[in-house]
Order: sequence, then C-alpha cells, then structure tokens
Amino acid sequence: MKPRIKFYNTVSRILFLMLTPVFFRVFNFAFIWHSIYWGVITFVVLIWMTFIVLSPLVGRIGCGWFCFMGTVQDLNYGNSLIKLKRKKPLLWIRFILPVMFLTSSLTFFFIHVHDGTIQGIRFIPDFFGTDLNTHYQHVWFYDTLGAILSGILLEKRWACRNLCFMGSMCAIGANYSRLLPVLDTTKCNGCKKCETVCLVNIPITDYIDSKKGLVTNSECLLCGKCTDVCAKKAITIQFVWNRKKYIRSQKSNSVQIKKGSNSTLPN
Repeated sequence: MKPRIKFYNTVSRILFLMLTPVFFRVFNFAFIWHSIYWGVITFVVLIWMTFIVLSPLVGRIGCGWFCFMGTVQDLNYGNSLIKLKRKKPLLWIRFILPVMFLTSSLTFFFIHVHDGTIQGIRFIPDFFGTDLNTHYQHVWFYDTLGAILSGILLEKRWACRNLCFMGSMCAIGANYSRLLPVLDTTKCNGCKKCETVCLVNIPITDYIDSKKGLVTNSECLLCGKCTDVCAKKAITIQFVWNRKKYIRSQKSNSVQIKKGSNSTLPN
C-alpha cells in the first residue's frame, strides 16, 4: 500500500519541528516584523512570502506542512479544555491583527529611514543568522509554551484561525486554491468521521450539496487526515483547475444518474 498524504504531512511537520530550534529566526514568521523594522529582506520574509504567493495554487500548505506553532498546537488534538461550537474564524480579529502588525513595523521602518539609521530596503537573506543565543532560546521557549497552552485551552487551532496574521494572509489566497479536498458524493455515507478528525473544524459534508463535494474552505491545511480516516475512500486531495466547470460537471452527472434510475423503474 502506498503511503497516504497524511504520512508525508506528518514527516514534514516532524522535520520542521525538529529544525525550528536551529533555524528559529529563519522559520518563525514573527521575525518578519523585525525584518520590516530594519528594512531588510531576509530568509524568513522570502519563505513566508512564497507561501502567501503560492496560496492561490496550493492553499495553506505553509500552515499545514511547515509551521511549528501549528504543529505544537496539534499535539493536544481533541483534548482541549474549552470546547467551542463556532466553526468560522472571527473575521474582525483576522483583519485587525495584520493591520496592527504591518502598521507598527512600517512605522518603525520609516522612523529609521528618517533619522538615518537605515537608508532603505536592503536584500540580506542571512541578516538574522541562525545562532540561538540565550535571548532567542527564551523567545523560542515562550513561543512554544504559548502554542502548547493554546492547544490545551482552545480546540482545533483556534489561535491559528483567529490570531495568526500569517494564517490570515494565506487564507486570502487559499480562497482560490486549486489544490482541494474532493469528496466523491456517490461514495460518502455521511458518517462525518472526516469532520471529527479535521484540524480546523471544517464542516466537510456541508460541501456535498452546495459545492458537489468540492471542499473550498480557505481554512483547509491539506493535512490529509480526512482522506486517511475515510473508510469509503471517498475523499482525495487533488488539483481542480476550474472549480465552476467541476461543479457543473458533477451536477450534470447527478442529473444523468437520476434519469438512468428513473428509466429502470417499472411503468
């Protein structure tokens, strides 16, 4: 049996979780703030800007396959102290946080330019280096502790979906992602196990009627848990280049199946 996407996702996340302490200032998107502050294009900027640019093609693959903060929150999956019924993110928070992040960092950038501390934007990918001195060991420790507490207190990446500015940026592009979970409506038996294991609480079966099985939710992390748990093998993750065309074709197939069923009924 070929390894499923969940296997590759798990390997990827474990790898980056182990590498993060070594390359903390390269991987942690919070250092984008410091990069803007000093007017420097660094590795962390290049990495996460790449994920944002690619999000209309491959969705939130950076959040689901790379981010160590999300991976740490997932370690306590399904055992949070506070159970929340709300499935959709709080959009007003997701709007305010990126604005505050960019406004504050750009303000310091222009102050530095004005007082002559820096001359403008520079391209220095290794500006922050990879040394993990005592200060950054503490920062890494508190970031990890915060992710652990978020996972313990709030279920299914609530912090990622509502408080993470990078998640908000990636979600904008992910609204148009070509890489999606696709549910075969002829195989699905409505057991909803896929929704139970979903890391971000997506109501997957709601997309059977509205999108003919095309799960277009921008919160999807492409982790593969839904494909792995489905006993009917009704869910696959695949590229759908034209969503409207796919939905039209599925509707057409449904009509043909109904007509075929009716034609077999006795007169």
